[in-house]
Amino acid sequence: MNLFGMLEMSGSALGAERLRAEVVAANMANAQTTHTAAGGPYRRQLVVFQAQSRPRFSLALNNLLPEKTSAVRVAAVVGDARPFVLRFEPGHPDANAQGYVAFLRIAFDCSLVSAEHLTYREFLQRVPEKTYLASCDLAPFGALAVLQLDLGIAFPLLDVLMGGEGKSGDLKRELTEIDEQVLEGIMRIICRDLQTSWQAIHLEFNFGACQQISQAQRLMPPDEKNLSLNFEIKMTDTRGTLNLAVPALVSNALLRKISVDISYQRPRSPVEARQQIEKRLLNCLFPVELAMPHLKVPLESLSRLTPGDLLPFPRNAADPALLQIDEVPLCSATPVRANSHRAARVLALNVPHPPAGES
Repeated sequence: MNLFGMLEMSGSALGAERLRAEVVAANMANAQTTHTAAGGPYRRQLVVFQAQSRPRFSLALNNLLPEKTSAVRVAAVVGDARPFVLRFEPGHPDANAQGYVAFLRIAFDCSLVSAEHLTYREFLQRVPEKTYLASCDLAPFGALAVLQLDLGIAFPLLDVLMGGEGKSGDLKRELTEIDEQVLEGIMRIICRDLQTSWQAIHLEFNFGACQQISQAQRLMPPDEKNLSLNFEIKMTDTRGTLNLAVPALVSNALLRKISVDISYQRPRSPVEARQQIEKRLLNCLFPVELAMPHLKVPLESLSRLTPGDLLPFPRNAADPALLQIDEVPLCSATPVRANSHRAARVLALNVPHPPAGES
């Protein structure tokens, strides 16, 4: 293949990759979209490539060169046909009658594992040799934070966003420029979520740049104290960690804000105080006893009891039992069975009196 053929093939491939990058960006931006104009949650879009054979420079040279060259074109952009993931969120505006919300099918879970104060040197010592590092500008404090993402979870994220199933791939390979661009989009989403979580102190997380280990060492003084937050990320059968180092200047401001909010309590009105007491009382547990008091049986019957015997009581089988709450009579009831549990069917709320002659 001559130079012109190589240039045309490269140009078509770059154009196709550009479209795929746009589709990937749309997938990331709509990962949590649960309602679209078409109805239902957002479906992940997949780009289908196709080889194409066409005359070389046909438009420029008016078909004077009959030779053909290979090219790459986007055959179609299709929606992921897999079923959505259902999560139980009854308070969500898009929840169905059963309280479930449909989400884009990416099994992704992130939870905080630990939070500790470390020097910046200690934070970097825990960073693997091969990883993804990024800096974030913290406004209005004029400080920097550092985000570190394990490649063990970065590669599956890249595979899902590129249309795959979330495979880990070769962890020994280096990140390409395309990988870094896609991960930058993921980090911008993480920064946006962090900003929402820390809005109490009006903190802005602005993505800075991807950093190498040698560059990251110069971002903060090595002995500066940081709040180190460790998150565990799970996706299908893969898990990894996301670590965030925030300068103590910023974390202390958040702690002061939390302390002020906790110490301030709005005076409650008598109605609110009563409702609060009622709510707590309704959750209290009391001992319950369903019995037939004042029963009498001869000692002879008790002395001859063996397993399997019936002990008759001098009471009609239709007589109700007495339901007592902490030895205080509440109502008359009869024992019943509710599925695999014992229960009491309330007959009357008036407390029954013992038969004549019994006390």
